[in-house]
Amino acid sequence: MNEYRLGRATLNSKGSRWQRTGHPWIFRDDIAELDEGVGYLLQVIGHKGHKLGLATWSPESKIALRMLQPGAAAEIPDLRAFFRQRIEQALARRAPLLSTTNAYRVVSAEADGLPGLIIDRYAEALVLQSLTPFAENWLPHIVPLLVELLEPEMILARNDAGVRRLEGLPQVVELLHGRRMPRLRIQEHGLQLEIDPYRGQKTGYFLDQRPARKCVEEQSSRSKGQILDLCSYTGGFSLHAARGGANGVLAVDQSQDALDEVQAAAERNELTGIETMRGNVFDVVKQLLQEGRRFQGIILDPPAFAKSRREVQGATRGYQDLNSKSLRLLEPGGWLLTCSCSYNMTPELFLTMLRKSAARAGVTCRHHGRLAPALDHPVPLHLPEADYLKVHHLERI
Repeated sequence: MNEYRLGRATLNSKGSRWQRTGHPWIFRDDIAELDEGVGYLLQVIGHKGHKLGLATWSPESKIALRMLQPGAAAEIPDLRAFFRQRIEQALARRAPLLSTTNAYRVVSAEADGLPGLIIDRYAEALVLQSLTPFAENWLPHIVPLLVELLEPEMILARNDAGVRRLEGLPQVVELLHGRRMPRLRIQEHGLQLEIDPYRGQKTGYFLDQRPARKCVEEQSSRSKGQILDLCSYTGGFSLHAARGGANGVLAVDQSQDALDEVQAAAERNELTGIETMRGNVFDVVKQLLQEGRRFQGIILDPPAFAKSRREVQGATRGYQDLNSKSLRLLEPGGWLLTCSCSYNMTPELFLTMLRKSAARAGVTCRHHGRLAPALDHPVPLHLPEADYLKVHHLERI
């Protein structure tokens, strides 16, 4: 099914009040009456009968509606033309990135006006995720459009994300176009990187951390000291630090496969001075303190500790433990780039945690601010959920 008959969702009074906040999501218990139509696209009606716009429909999700085109006069007579327009607009916004990388997010779901659709470009390949029934239903028309606009050699669907279960969708990885390409070579800021689009984290690489990796290179060029890369994954931060002129880099990760990739990438880019250590990050920072090690710069980019609200308290303890020990590992004048990709660890909570971490470590820090999000990961003002990545730059005084 990839045609549509416009359905209709009438909100109750609570839903109408919530919709006026501008947030694009409307929840199941905010709907009073429903005609599902065909094609997962509905007209949204306020509780007093006024038209609010068009939204995508998710029959099994708590987030039942996602606004696609707000406004009383909203209509989409031709969805194919609509997809073309939205994708072309997203590509135009990414144009400034093309001078520094050939790997970037082409479409970032609601942030680019296409709820549930993620499209990442890795050189000659595209890796996408359709995370809602609406996006899934229209893939047969979206894929040919991507072939026309971007001429990829491969389009891979990394539809193995757990969130698809909440939408009633299966978790699959499948080739949608072209030939199977198990390894992709990309470039970022002049570095040559290799990713695995089938098994790599997210869709293959952490594209959202591009600005932070550049910041690490700039800081390393100024300090020239020893750098510690905690939760290094395949070494994006380590490589930038080494190229910046760090006097040695120690990359730490639990995955030996990831650490092998770090060394392979270092050789590929003719960078020296990068060592690796396999281990649990909590155990490693404790060990380094016991050994009396000190570093001029530290990157702390752990996985999401708080995947739900009920995990925030435990996550806060974990973040505080790691950040306080990392601050103690810094030489005076050293810098810490500390990150959280947990949306439930809000910006306010994360900053409060950093203050407590510094107090616990018994050090004084200068806060150089939070890094702005990457150009290809926009944060709409009305969608705080898109503001998930927090990267703060601290200096130990």
